[in-house]
Amino acid sequence: SNVSFAVEGVPSIFFNLLSEITELLLENKSIVLVGSSNSGKTYWIKNTLIPYLESQGKEVRYLEDGDAKITDSADIVICDETETLFDEDFLQDKNTEEYLNKVNRWYKNYSELPASTLFVVTRNESDQIENLLQNFNKADWDGRDVVVLRFKK
Repeated sequence: SNVSFAVEGVPSIFFNLLSEITELLLENKSIVLVGSSNSGKTYWIKNTLIPYLESQGKEVRYLEDGDAKITDSADIVICDETETLFDEDFLQDKNTEEYLNKVNRWYKNYSELPASTLFVVTRNESDQIENLLQNFNKADWDGRDVVVLRFKK
């Protein structure tokens, strides 16, 4: 029996993603949400996910990138613009010294975030996205277990 739910203002295609992410975060799991540039990840997070989590009584902190830090405790943290070197073989010409210094600084900040964190990663090529979906199960910044989910328009 396939039960379908209607959440006001949430297109059904995203409902499964919303419920899956919510369930995982409430179980103190770390999630990597991967999708392409301009697919609407940040918009969806700010306009659907965060209001939904807050409606469930959760304190949510949104970090726009790895330089941002949380200054107080929160139930759930969302870290946008996450960088990972896990799949650097798949990525071209990103690895300048400046970039690597930035990533190392961000890794230190990521490792201080709670288990119930959603890390948002941008990848544009389908093979890059597939590689993360299939192989990225421990975060390279602190070894935590991560569940990788795909964000699609």
